Amino acid sequence: MIIARCWLEKLFKCVFSCAYFDRNIFNPEMIDILFDNDKTIPLKFQLQQANLYANNKIFENVLIFCLDHLSVSESLNVDFKDVNITGEHTNILLNILINGGSKFPKICFEFVKLTKLYELLIKYIQTTSKDCSKIVPDIRLKSLTKINFKLSERAEEIKKSNDLKSTSYLITNIYNPKTKFYLYIEEPKKVGDSHTLRIIKEYKLMDFDRVKQLGAIAIYLL
Repeated sequence: MIIARCWLEKLFKCVFSCAYFDRNIFNPEMIDILFDNDKTIPLKFQLQQANLYANNKIFENVLIFCLDHLSVSESLNVDFKDVNITGEHTNILLNILINGGSKFPKICFEFVKLTKLYELLIKYIQTTSKDCSKIVPDIRLKSLTKINFKLSERAEEIKKSNDLKSTSYLITNIYNPKTKFYLYIEEPKKVGDSHTLRIIKEYKLMDFDRVKQLGAIAIYLL
């Protein structure tokens, strides 16, 4: 136990550019036991990019590990393709996306099929929340199956790019029109690639010309 604590403490003091946790992670409960709630040591791995692969058995521990024991400066990427996503799972993931902005600058979740999570997230941004400040500023949701979604009836198509097989949208919050997000839908470039849905807070988008290149549809909700 002493040896395990010693090596973990050394790892916590290091900074890594990238780390992969392939269906194996440090047990969050064991970390707490080893350090006995020692507040003098930050019990977090310092990473630029974290990549994790979850399955049904470790789904909950993966998320606890991410939230409590990872300090990510660039991107958190979690592969859930081996997880049978339930309604409870969806609510947990949604909570991370809408409240994890202070912890993670970018999150990418990958699934076999993306359904309810997308719908709940867009609804939260558009009509549910009066404060979107805690939302992760750059969200990517990937799916092996095609992403089906409904547009607002007031959607106005500005441009669509066939070459890049992508479309972009501008969505706003009905309570605060200044709160804007850009939503990108990208089709796979080749067989085996994922469909990608990306949601970015407006201030994260440095080059608005990029929106024009991708093609844009504005969704007006006022």
